Amino acid sequence: MGALSDALVQQLGQNKKQLSTPCYIYSVKTAHDNYKQLKEALGTGLIYSLKANSCLDLILRCGHIFEDGIEIASIGELNLLPKGNSPRFVNNPSADKAFIRAAIASKCHLIIDNLNQLTLVEELKARRPVNPVVLRLNPSILSHFDRNQKGLRKDHFGFDWNGCLEALDFCKKHEIPVLGFHLFRGSYSFNKGAFDTAKVALQVVYEFEEILGYPLSLANLGGGFDPNWREQEFDFEQYRNLIAEFPDHIKVVHESGRAIMGSAGYFVTEVRYIKSINGDKYAVCDGGMAQNFLLAKTESTFKRFQQPHVLRNGTPLKGNDEGQKVLLVGTSCNKEDVIGEVSNIDLREGDLVIFDGCGAYNASYTVAPFLKLPAPNSYLVE
Repeated sequence: MGALSDALVQQLGQNKKQLSTPCYIYSVKTAHDNYKQLKEALGTGLIYSLKANSCLDLILRCGHIFEDGIEIASIGELNLLPKGNSPRFVNNPSADKAFIRAAIASKCHLIIDNLNQLTLVEELKARRPVNPVVLRLNPSILSHFDRNQKGLRKDHFGFDWNGCLEALDFCKKHEIPVLGFHLFRGSYSFNKGAFDTAKVALQVVYEFEEILGYPLSLANLGGGFDPNWREQEFDFEQYRNLIAEFPDHIKVVHESGRAIMGSAGYFVTEVRYIKSINGDKYAVCDGGMAQNFLLAKTESTFKRFQQPHVLRNGTPLKGNDEGQKVLLVGTSCNKEDVIGEVSNIDLREGDLVIFDGCGAYNASYTVAPFLKLPAPNSYLVE
């Protein structure tokens, strides 16, 4: 748990009556810094994955830095995002005809997951021009080029190698231009697989160009970054040297949502009541798993609840791991609605509890419709 920024403490302390909890507060500066620093470390382009955080106010404030593009995963995201100069990539394995038609009309680049989607593109391109498509490659491609690949997790996305050959043949036959390819090993996979992925991607470039008979423009090597990527051991200089081996006409990009937005967001909820049951203490808050499902750790085998910051009348309070724990619970009727714990702080009604690291997926990956509970508000801070 890091320290609260002075700007956030000031915002919460001075504007508590104007802030409606539960809410998310996003730091524009942190999002900017995360994007620029990760892009510089990689030495490549960096596409923002909108599904990580689709807060429109935040996107509008950050949109100008997402110069390499934004990845869109639903027609709802497509309709939300205002038109701009940055490229837009639509990536959804179940995208239907209506979604694909809307993406083409919006001049997006389609990331193609299967031959059926290519068939729809071929049908629709007779009515309006289609931007060059990107073929999504299944991670099994890695083992096709390198038999020593280990630890590849199976998934259902994209083409295997035989599927790639069929897709490329279809594109040639029906004159569907191919921009490049997208190769992603999965969440939190970058450190372990970045070098192997880049080496195989370089081979894929040569194979695709030979089959198509013209040069590609894009190689998307995916993401899989940890929000704490700066603190982990990874040789970015050596990685940049490897990326430099790609032909000059290829724009190498990565994509990220978690590493850009994760540390830029806070979830804030207010303590409504304090109670004890058989010696165990609970703080009932006005926000819980309905507004921040990930904090409840329901998808974890072993639950380790996050320790939030506590703010009382504008003053941060310090706790530690000693003393009796107070469990923070939400407003639903679900017994799993436990979102955190506080130790060695005598919580009171009206205290604000602030969870950091909640900028990516916490707001978008949740269950707010449950019980018709209110959706969290969103606010920005510099």
